[in-house]
Amino acid sequence: MKKSITGASTGSTFDMNDQKELFELSLGIFRKLAGIPHGSGNTREISDFCVSFAKQNGLEAFRDETGNVIITVPASDGCEQAPPVALQGHLDMVCVKTPGCKKDLSAEGLDLIETEDIIRADGTSLGGDDGIAVAFCLAIAQGRNSFTHPKLELVFTVDEETGMDGAKALDCSRLCSRALINIDSEDERTMLVSCAGGARIDAEKELEQKESAPCVCVSLSGFAGGHSGTEINKGRLNAVIALASALSGERVRLHSIGGGSADNAIPSQCESVFEADEGTLKAILEKLESASVSAAEPGALVSASERGVLPVADEKESAAVLSALCTVPNGVVSMSDIIPGLVQTSTNLGTIRTEGGTVRTSHAIRSSVNDEKEALAAAIGSVYKAHGFVSKRHSDYPAWEYKEQSRLREVVSAASKELFGSPLKEEAIHAGLECGIFCGKLPNLDCISIGPDIFDIHSTDETLDKKSAERVFSLLIRSLERLAKI
Repeated sequence: MKKSITGASTGSTFDMNDQKELFELSLGIFRKLAGIPHGSGNTREISDFCVSFAKQNGLEAFRDETGNVIITVPASDGCEQAPPVALQGHLDMVCVKTPGCKKDLSAEGLDLIETEDIIRADGTSLGGDDGIAVAFCLAIAQGRNSFTHPKLELVFTVDEETGMDGAKALDCSRLCSRALINIDSEDERTMLVSCAGGARIDAEKELEQKESAPCVCVSLSGFAGGHSGTEINKGRLNAVIALASALSGERVRLHSIGGGSADNAIPSQCESVFEADEGTLKAILEKLESASVSAAEPGALVSASERGVLPVADEKESAAVLSALCTVPNGVVSMSDIIPGLVQTSTNLGTIRTEGGTVRTSHAIRSSVNDEKEALAAAIGSVYKAHGFVSKRHSDYPAWEYKEQSRLREVVSAASKELFGSPLKEEAIHAGLECGIFCGKLPNLDCISIGPDIFDIHSTDETLDKKSAERVFSLLIRSLERLAKI
């Protein structure tokens, strides 16, 4: 005899066996998706799969020129008046593999390793981020007649991992939903309710190097570094700024300065080649080996070596570069007054390069308040302009600002409490999510982001917890049932 769940507040009669079958269907779809190459920039085949899946199940599908897909699922009988809901995930994955893996991830699918509890891939990343979201949505589409739900819009975007380009390109006027559940979180115990917006600023200054002189190279390495969103508030020094601070105020003539690996990573190393007398070099090294640097960065390494005769800028030009690096805003700018412990606004000087006598820098700006993002971008531009640099802003994406009132949060929290005894923990992150893009295009959009436990994403150790995935899938179904009654 089949056992069914009847929720007092929802009237749910979704059969437990049906729910189990629907979740197993989602895992089967996930396995099919894993067999399709779908790294960022290589999503045409998986986009084709989604469109074909919709047609096979008698559903309307739209695909734009970018490859984004929207599948429309009609409301259950009697639920046509309920406000529609969008379920959203991205089609692309981060493709990495172990040194000995010979798989061509641009042309071959993954080899899955599966136990009762987990799924991972042999020698490669798994793509649970965000393949499980796509699998959940397609399973819901196929099993739509087994539970009650409002009209659904399944939104699949491309190239999220390389700049959220799909979400940026999507024409959101096609969407009638004003509630959106993003399934791109990796912690089943939390519900994300806000994220930072961002922008990039690049700046450059040409150095006039009319003379040549014997130069030394001072190198700073071994700093902790880290992600400029999640670790910007941990007191880690920026190696570029630390080296520039040691050089600033000293009589040096620059040949070059370079460091950092990406604008969204705190630089862990930097080196500069310059001309200075012996006393000046000694003073610089003493600054870099000071107790304040060692206390903040116990792994710091300082070295100096001769580099021969090289072109150098004069002291004034050199001072302008170093002063800009020391003056430009960097690190945490403000903390949230609403969410304790959340960085609200920050910036990171991520890279500096000297190429052909031109110094180039890159910065990542993050803020969960759009007005603060604008003010910070203006401040960075002003500092660079005052020091003779030309700056350019690009890669903007809006913040997903926290809403004090959210019907969607209330419904999902109530569903979690009903199923598991407690609501999800509400959290905000100081990093970007596609929710910010959608909120920027659809004013008053009500958003949350949820997802199952996925460990070590973007790595060859990436692992999906199957039991966690089943619980999140159950939460998603129960939430949709509740939303159908509103």
